[in-house]
Amino acid sequence: MPDLGTLGLAPTLLQNGVTGDTNPVYLGIFVLYLLLVLGIGAWAYRKTDTVGDFWVYGKELGPWLATWSYVANFVSAVSVIGFVGAVYGGGYSILTGIIFGLMLGVSGLYFVVHKIRELNHVTFPDIIAEITGYEVARPITGFVLLGNAWVYLIMQLVGAGLLVTVITGVPYEYMVWVIGFVFIAYTVMGGLISVAWTDLVQGTLMVATVAVALVFMVFDLGGLVSINSQFAAMSSANVAPLGEGTYTVLGVLASIVAFFGTIFTSQNTIVRINATKDIKTAKVHLAAGGLILSVFYVMLILLGGATTVALENAGLAVDNVDRAFPVLITEYVPTVVGTVIIVAILSGILSTTDTRLHSCGVTTSRDIYDYFTDGETSGEKLMRVSRISTIGFGIAATGIAVNPPGTIISLYNWRAILLTSALLIPVYVTLYRREMSGEAVLLSIVLGTAFGPGWEALGSPLGVPATFMGVGMSILGLVAGHLVWQGQEGVRPQPTASDD
Repeated sequence: MPDLGTLGLAPTLLQNGVTGDTNPVYLGIFVLYLLLVLGIGAWAYRKTDTVGDFWVYGKELGPWLATWSYVANFVSAVSVIGFVGAVYGGGYSILTGIIFGLMLGVSGLYFVVHKIRELNHVTFPDIIAEITGYEVARPITGFVLLGNAWVYLIMQLVGAGLLVTVITGVPYEYMVWVIGFVFIAYTVMGGLISVAWTDLVQGTLMVATVAVALVFMVFDLGGLVSINSQFAAMSSANVAPLGEGTYTVLGVLASIVAFFGTIFTSQNTIVRINATKDIKTAKVHLAAGGLILSVFYVMLILLGGATTVALENAGLAVDNVDRAFPVLITEYVPTVVGTVIIVAILSGILSTTDTRLHSCGVTTSRDIYDYFTDGETSGEKLMRVSRISTIGFGIAATGIAVNPPGTIISLYNWRAILLTSALLIPVYVTLYRREMSGEAVLLSIVLGTAFGPGWEALGSPLGVPATFMGVGMSILGLVAGHLVWQGQEGVRPQPTASDD
């Protein structure tokens, strides 16, 4: 889920000690919300009997639950703030530069679902072990995915803690621990059962309340035509498809590739696809989820334009674009409407963090611990390892989020480049070309991992996006490696680990 620079705000606010007056109404709503999701977690604990329940809902996830769980997981609190802030600072061009890529990413995933389900595995490293024929691919890929999920946890906690602090007035260092404790607790209790049911509540509330907020702003500002006219009058770049140099055609293409790669190679995406009860359900939940998300993001972009016009008319300009939406809530809209928006934001806070935390637990137990114990560990012990690692990674992420580094957004970009460069091409190609050399696939992963993030660290020389460099080297490794090893393989070794 793209966070769009919103986390760059956190270090500045924390260093300046910025907190607002305590708002008892917003604080009360926040507390009630936390109690609700904890209650769902306690209920899910009683439904979680096996490690299969904890990991993949016993592979019984239905279309309605799967759809809203996917929607809630896809949209985070940080992305809500970030998209509105991006529109405030750069106009509607984000619709072309970012959201277009996101929706094409979801659409592309639809066409590979059947291939993922045919492999009948649990996690993404399982798939890589299958297509390479080497079990060692599981921990190698697992460590990459674990680092990605953990960085994402930190980013979500910082964004969520900052947002709730601004709205409720509770000091950040306390709020981030409260949020961390709650999402750790209910994720540990029920695994994917907790995550899916809380996401159902969160996803529904999130979409509905953003719609309500947009309707209020449209009526308040005289209609969509009036909003867009005022928005264009502020700057013609606000309504230009690519802004004033904000995006280039090459950059948009890189965005599409990067977001598809990130979506396709996310552990939580693969886990959800494998948790559905059949291929039809897996396809339906992606198609329906993609449609809901497309409408939701359009509403969010329009809300960003309305926010910009409203703040401009009220003389409430902000020095950091990421404060635009919090200022709209606290300074512009009535308390009742602010309450509605708070519900949407709170829905996004936990719906994304719980998914990443659940992925950490699954990856640690299934792809790393299970490998080093030769796949002979009992399901009961694997579930215990999942819960312990979930607690450990959650506490560690929360502790770092209390005093976050100032370069978190660069880490977000790094993780997107890493996943796409390392995994997109070798895995996607070999899902359809099973005769590809296993060694070539591993070489492709290694080259993509090295050159994608490495090129980004060098500042993307020659104007070549790091995603293109990483994917290009990944392709080169796959082709060259296959030419070298295809005649030397004999019989490809087959994975021995069984699915739980």
